[in-house]
Amino acid sequence: MEQNVCLFSRRRMELTGIDEVESFSEEQITLKTEMGMIAVDGNGLKIERFSTENGELIIIGEFDSFYYYGKKEAGDKKGIFRKLFK
Repeated sequence: MEQNVCLFSRRRMELTGIDEVESFSEEQITLKTEMGMIAVDGNGLKIERFSTENGELIIIGEFDSFYYYGKKEAGDKKGIFRKLFK
């Protein structure tokens, strides 16, 4: 499944290729994909829409970081995009 991430003004994020929302709070949303896990950190995060049929997800809030990690690395999350949001 193709996976895309679009970020708009650090306030809205649209993702495709999402299999499942593992966990969510106002500070972090953890997502499961075929390519591994994704964590989105921030403040006031809310899931605006999630379609299980096509894997599209829209998150709104204030984003601090976004990073991929594999299932084996769950305890040792390494941010690919972490520096972009600082």
